[in-house]
Amino acid sequence: MDLLFWSIIFSYLNFLSIKFTPKLISLFLYYYNGEQKIKSEILLLEKEQSKISIVKEFAKHAKLQRKINMLIKQMEYNFQKNVSRNMKIKMTCTLILYFFSVVSNYIFISKYRYEIVLDQLPSEWFSPFSWLISWPLSKVGTMSFFFWFCCTNYVAQATVNGIQF
Repeated sequence: MDLLFWSIIFSYLNFLSIKFTPKLISLFLYYYNGEQKIKSEILLLEKEQSKISIVKEFAKHAKLQRKINMLIKQMEYNFQKNVSRNMKIKMTCTLILYFFSVVSNYIFISKYRYEIVLDQLPSEWFSPFSWLISWPLSKVGTMSFFFWFCCTNYVAQATVNGIQF
């Protein structure tokens, strides 16, 4: 029973890490690059500009508009400069996660491939496919870890892909 629980946890952790780690890295890079600071400064200047009458204080309004335009150009330049670097970082992290996922799945399956997860299953439930459910074991009426782990991986992948972030 312990193996049932750990295989489910392991499957979900694999797919959750693969799905959400690149998004967390994007969020981190967004704050790390200083885009948030520039955006908040632009919003502050626009709020200040909206309080000023363009007719009465044109010079002050134009000065604020030039500052806003300069910050927008700076933000666009930073964005263009960081796009390829951010993509490389995200792709590298994703590839590393996929590599660790494949290696850990291989180790997990090779360690427990001859374990019986469920024993004494009625053979008439899965009559044409009972050999597949018990593979690589030769015992009929059992469920092998390999089959169980494939099922939990499929369910974990389907549920994690259904989560919107």
